[in-house]
Amino acid sequence: MANACGGSRAVERHDDALVIVLPTDVLQLDPRRVTDAYGLKLSRLLFGSLVTIDPHTLQVVPDLAERVEVVSPLLYRVTLRDGLRFSDGSALDAADVISTYRSVLDPGTASPFTRNYSRIAHMTAPNSRTVEFHLREPHATFLTDLELPIVRAEDARAVIALKNGPRPVSSGPYTLERRTVGNISLVANPHWYGGAPLHAHLRFVVVRDDNTRALRLLAGAGDVALNAVPPLLVPLFEHNARFHVTSAVGVGTTYLGFNVESSKVRDPLVRQAIAYAIDRNAIIEAKFHGRAQSARGFVPPGHWAYEEALPSYTRNLARARALLDSAGLRDPDGEGPLMRVQLVLRTSSDRFRQSIARAIAAQLAEVGIDVDVRPSELATLIADLNAGRFEMSTLQIPEVFEPHALSWFFASDRIPGSAGHEGANRWRYRNPSFDDLLERGRATTDIPARRAIYSAAQQILARDLPALPLWHEDVVAITNARAAPFSAPRDGRFGTLARR
Repeated sequence: MANACGGSRAVERHDDALVIVLPTDVLQLDPRRVTDAYGLKLSRLLFGSLVTIDPHTLQVVPDLAERVEVVSPLLYRVTLRDGLRFSDGSALDAADVISTYRSVLDPGTASPFTRNYSRIAHMTAPNSRTVEFHLREPHATFLTDLELPIVRAEDARAVIALKNGPRPVSSGPYTLERRTVGNISLVANPHWYGGAPLHAHLRFVVVRDDNTRALRLLAGAGDVALNAVPPLLVPLFEHNARFHVTSAVGVGTTYLGFNVESSKVRDPLVRQAIAYAIDRNAIIEAKFHGRAQSARGFVPPGHWAYEEALPSYTRNLARARALLDSAGLRDPDGEGPLMRVQLVLRTSSDRFRQSIARAIAAQLAEVGIDVDVRPSELATLIADLNAGRFEMSTLQIPEVFEPHALSWFFASDRIPGSAGHEGANRWRYRNPSFDDLLERGRATTDIPARRAIYSAAQQILARDLPALPLWHEDVVAITNARAAPFSAPRDGRFGTLARR
């Protein structure tokens, strides 16, 4: 295949667009409503925020804001850059910022992020370039929470960027030119404060099949693949002079989640046994060719809240079998290979993710756990997980910049379907001690104190294992000469397409 593809005749290009291939379609582009990974990434190209995350250092840096002052734990003062404009040429000022935040706080907007901003008591605008956020109580994550994309005051009460709706007025480096199923075109925003972005025209094309996606790149019909080519196919590009392959240590975590309300995995001993039965290093080597790091927790290495002193759950089959015995799941004759329990493992329909799930199933069979791997389209999978229709599932947390993000996935009041709450605690995990630690971590701004608090929280998660962190996958970028210069960003977003 390598020779055949390497010698493919280049596809004729009809415009100057830089083509980025995606494995799945974008569901939502309204930044106040977006929950899908690619929708989030593209929405950040269309809409600027007061602050953003540096893609390489992961530090909070100014974006639309010129500076942010923490006047007190209850008062944040933001000064906007001078002369900001939307893509239609209209002025972007304090009124637009306040309207955007008010729209997220408005229950009628149905934003999943409403609770993130519920501690805003009120906002004032001393002048057109200054916004003051007055909080009801200290909120340590508020600086990171200022990464909320800004829309026009006129659009604050509307649902924007719909597939068949009018083009949204943008505040970021690009504006939407055209959106159809599986195809999104962006063009440079002529009024972006950063000037002309690196590439004037971007086209995002959905190619669902892994092999077809690689072939499209090799044939010249695609220019950029960011975490969109399975590791098995990456060598096709590493040994091809027309392409450049770069990687960076990612901030996401691939994990195995458990429905703790299921009778089969309710006992933490069973979940710990599963953890000891999985050989993560073998899967990393076989499936990722080393482009991943075994995970101890959900906070990635290099982060200030990373906790190294967590149990590693290094593969130990004897320990796994002993834990299953202690949980009452005994081998009927003590000789094997009779199965102790049967479990269903849900995963996405992506071919590569299915292969990982089957590798996990094969390893669990060695300790008497019979696993039926059942793939589903992502939307169906998420709906079933939210409804509690599963026993185990593999998924990914795409990014953890702020450790309080753990609340979204594990706090007791973040279980999907809870009245008046949004969240991704699909595991139905409830632990008052863990909840209390998260609240303490949110309420203090002292970094050493927060580090100790989140260390204790991570210790609880490592013991209870509502979800088993497996590995942190590298961000792998495959680009051709049209995309230069480009280096893989740690956050896995597309911001480096606009600026270095």
